Amino acid sequence: MALALVAVALVTGGCTSPEPRFYVLAGPVRSGKPAQAAPAGAAGIGLGPVQFPGYLDRPQIVTRSGQNELDLAEFERWAEPLKDNAVQVIADTVSQNLGGRKVVIFPWKRATPIAYQIVADIKRFDRTLGGETEFVVRWSLLTADGQTELLSRDVSYAEWPVDDAYPTTVAAMNRTLLKFSRDVATAIREQDSRERPAAPPSGTGR
Repeated sequence: MALALVAVALVTGGCTSPEPRFYVLAGPVRSGKPAQAAPAGAAGIGLGPVQFPGYLDRPQIVTRSGQNELDLAEFERWAEPLKDNAVQVIADTVSQNLGGRKVVIFPWKRATPIAYQIVADIKRFDRTLGGETEFVVRWSLLTADGQTELLSRDVSYAEWPVDDAYPTTVAAMNRTLLKFSRDVATAIREQDSRERPAAPPSGTGR
């Protein structure tokens, strides 16, 4: 009987599950160099809707282990819904890269003044067994009323971390998201310059 109790104790003692680790994506680090301020009176930017694939709607970090197979990391998890976290990072990064211009996240109040609307359909945001991360998205820039498409792009971003550890992977995923967000800000800046009337040539005037 005593031997049986010892055996049970050994089995139950060896089945302790590891503690899960939690991760978040972070916005851009603010440098000491002041960014060029947004033009006075510039209307804000509307971000959304942003669509995420259903397979990412879970707390576990997803690894693509084959063309048709996904692995879920039971003890490596997102601290909040990945979609909410990523959309907030995009908003913060676009705002910072446009000199603090206001970015509102869908849905916003009808009376909110915006100059453009960004819509995005994220196709992939995961890692491979080797730790490589890939962010694939189709996004468009629309007029404020959402009726006219000003531009549309299909883009992908990839990062190859030094190892396949989850902290390294999350950092790589963060970098792809920041690259995408900076490209969106650049496209908005270029659209602004096309719509802004050219300054009249200066003359000597007598």
